[in-house]
Amino acid sequence: MADEDNENEMQLHQNMNEYDGQNGSILWDCVIISDLHLGSEVCQAQELERFLEWVVSRTRMLIINGDIFDDLNFKRLKRHHFNCLRIIRRNTDRPDFRVIWMRGNHDGPADIISHIVGVDILDEYLFDNGPLKLWILHGDQFDTIVSGYKGLTEFFSALFRGIQMVVPLRWCRWIRRLSKDFQRNTPVIRHRATEEAKRRECNSVTCGHTHHAEDTVVNGIRYINTGTWTEQTPCPYLWIQGNEMGLSQWPGEEQATLEFK
Repeated sequence: MADEDNENEMQLHQNMNEYDGQNGSILWDCVIISDLHLGSEVCQAQELERFLEWVVSRTRMLIINGDIFDDLNFKRLKRHHFNCLRIIRRNTDRPDFRVIWMRGNHDGPADIISHIVGVDILDEYLFDNGPLKLWILHGDQFDTIVSGYKGLTEFFSALFRGIQMVVPLRWCRWIRRLSKDFQRNTPVIRHRATEEAKRRECNSVTCGHTHHAEDTVVNGIRYINTGTWTEQTPCPYLWIQGNEMGLSQWPGEEQATLEFK
C-alpha cells in the first residue's frame, strides 16, 4: 500500500511538471482557505466562486480547511453556493491538481459530505516539502466551548441562523465577530495549536475556526489563521511556494477588474 501511495504521489508530481510546461500560470504549490460557510446568508459565495475559478489554474493543490458548509440544510444553498461546489468537483479528477478538504465543526458526517463534494475528508494534514513543515487542521479541536458544550453550541448556531433571516447582514457579521471575541477562542487556539505543532516538530501551523486572519510567530512556531469568507471582502487565503508562504487577499488590485462568467 505504501509503494502504491508513493507511486501515485510520483505520478501526481510528474503530471504537475508536465502541466507547468504547457501552462505558465502556475504560481503556487498550495493554496489554503477556510470557513466558507456555504448556505449562510453572510457567505461571500459570489466572490468565492470567482476566486475558485481563478485559483484552480494557478496552484497545484487546494486545501479547504474546514467549515465548507454552515450546516447540512442544503435548502439554504443558493446558485453561487452550488457553483462553488461544482468548481471543486470539476477539478477533483485532474491529474495535475489535488483538492484536500479538512473537517470542520460545522460540517456534517464525513461520508455524506465526501460524496457531495467529491473529495476525501481529513482531520489533519501535514504539508512537508523539506524546509517547510506545516501542520494543517481546522482548530476547533482546541476550542473548549465547542468540544465541551456541544448542545449549547448547536443552540446558539441555530439561533444565529434565525437571526440572519431577519437582521441586516452587516449586523449579522458584527454579532458573529462579537461572539468569537466573547469566547476568547482566538488566543486559546493560537496558543494550543503552536504548542502542539512544536511537540510534533513542525515549524508552522495553520488553522481556521476563529474567523480572525493573522500571521504571527509564537515561541518560534509560525502560526497562520486563514480567517473566513463570511466577512466583507477582501477575503484571505494562504499561499505556499517553495519555502515561502504568506497571507494574501481576494480580490487584490490585480483581480478587481477581472471578468468572470
